[in-house]
Amino acid sequence: MLIYTCEQMRVIEENADVNGLSYVEMMENAGNACAEKIHSTIVGLNSATKTVAVLCGSGKNGGDGFVIAKNLCDKGYGIRLVLTNGYPTAYESKIMYAYLEDKPVLVSDLTQNYDACVSACMSAAAVVDCVFGIGFHGKLDETTSKFFSAISKSRAKKFAIDIPSGLEGNSGKIESDFFKADYTLAITCYKPVHILKPASDQCGIVSLIDIGIDEKCYEAVGSDVIVSAEHNEIKRFFKPRDPVANKGDFGRLLSVCGSRNMQGAAVMAASAAVESGVGIVDCVFPDAAYPAIAAKLTEPLMNPMPSTKEGFLRADNLKHIIELAEKSTAVLLGCGIGLPEDTLKIVSGILANVKKPIILDADGINAVSFNINILKETSAPLILTPHPGEMARLTGLSVEEIQNNRVKVARDFAVQYGCILVLKGSNTVVAGPSGSVYINRTGNAGMATGGSGDVLAGIISSFVCQAMSLQSATIAGVYVQGLCGDNVQKKYSMHGVTPTKMIGEIAEVLSNFE
Repeated sequence: MLIYTCEQMRVIEENADVNGLSYVEMMENAGNACAEKIHSTIVGLNSATKTVAVLCGSGKNGGDGFVIAKNLCDKGYGIRLVLTNGYPTAYESKIMYAYLEDKPVLVSDLTQNYDACVSACMSAAAVVDCVFGIGFHGKLDETTSKFFSAISKSRAKKFAIDIPSGLEGNSGKIESDFFKADYTLAITCYKPVHILKPASDQCGIVSLIDIGIDEKCYEAVGSDVIVSAEHNEIKRFFKPRDPVANKGDFGRLLSVCGSRNMQGAAVMAASAAVESGVGIVDCVFPDAAYPAIAAKLTEPLMNPMPSTKEGFLRADNLKHIIELAEKSTAVLLGCGIGLPEDTLKIVSGILANVKKPIILDADGINAVSFNINILKETSAPLILTPHPGEMARLTGLSVEEIQNNRVKVARDFAVQYGCILVLKGSNTVVAGPSGSVYINRTGNAGMATGGSGDVLAGIISSFVCQAMSLQSATIAGVYVQGLCGDNVQKKYSMHGVTPTKMIGEIAEVLSNFE
């Protein structure tokens, strides 16, 4: 699934206009197609009324509404037209409004007859929101906000055209009251709001509306298109195994994870990697953590190394770690390693000397935040998997700034530092050095628990070792972990999701990709 920003949508429309499909024609096509979709959805309803309330703003989105009103009126529906901000001001919308002059349409102005507008929506079979479109930012005015809150109690089917009014097209944030839709009819293409939580949950069932724009009009937006991969696309990342393959064919992962008080991070990361199919896992950890880790891991090779008195890896282990890295396919670095001075030296030393792919997680990321330029100096291909707090330390931005601009922040960082960036959270974002962006839609809030990141790091690292490209391995890893979390949630409840249970689901989830 391709997702385009509101700015890209404007470019696409400009290209269509230049190539012979005028804005007036696009508006007519959009309105007619939306009217057909609305009609096909409500025609079978056992409603006491056959009235549709169409809410129209003064801009171009209102123009779509006027076309919808005309089309549904011609089909025999009674139309109550609600003007939320007076008569149309956009050129194309004025043309469409003129089409209604000889139609039996009742028109009410929200600013002049609020109660009549609410009544029209409460008694209608359907309410169609054509108030604001892709240009909306900020918060609704007090009257419109109050109006949307009132009509949310209506039993009518509620349709939003393109974007529910009150939501911003490029984000998943909710800042004010909004039109609560049962259905959203996305014009031409999906926008970020249709898939980013929590706003996407307010869009209802999202359908794509074709308005006749030629495919060549999309080319000008370049490689900045956002992608939400589906199951069949992910499945292509997994290649059939050779019947005569051996363990060496599926890679060797060096896991530099864990400390005396965080042995679980090393255990979960290594276990997830093993369950995800890597050939061999080499675990490096401080010897102070050996009893706990050895008691829980069976498949991986153990490389306990001298620890500090606090139970962290000593910096003088660096040479040995680099030697092991040279024999490995990829290196997972950071889960539970802590943040003493020795860790900073180990992380910087590995980045400076290892040329194999490195997956940086947790304290590996925190260590880098003290010297961010090392990301530009390393020769190793990099995958970073920060949560918003770690991303804040990397960028100097606040968590709020990051959460409000997840796609842009992830993309900008990946491009600037030439890495794969995984910004974890609801709708995890995977950004590549070319500016590509993938938004994940699997997973649930139950996965917001300590250890989930270790599981994800292990899965991604395992896929890298099995000869997937870094970007494919990362996208697949995020998708697979989300499915594991969804499986656990279905079996045990949202509160019952744990990292260990997710690891137990990996094999079953992967069976769907063979």
